[in-house]
Amino acid sequence: MMTRKHFIKLANLIKDNSRMANVRNTPMFVINQHEFIINLCELLKEENPNFDERKFREASGEILSK
Repeated sequence: MMTRKHFIKLANLIKDNSRMANVRNTPMFVINQHEFIINLCELLKEENPNFDERKFREASGEILSK
């Protein structure tokens, strides 16, 4: 179960990986997916030593399964 601590860590992860950009003349926040996934995997490994990064990356579409 996710606790307040988890939600705070996730919010900080999003904040740390987002930046302001001008997309089609509209300012908005964007996230670099690759960097975000790297940092998210680090967070998930801290929470669960059995976390399978490769399976997660395949499920997220970042790594295409063979």
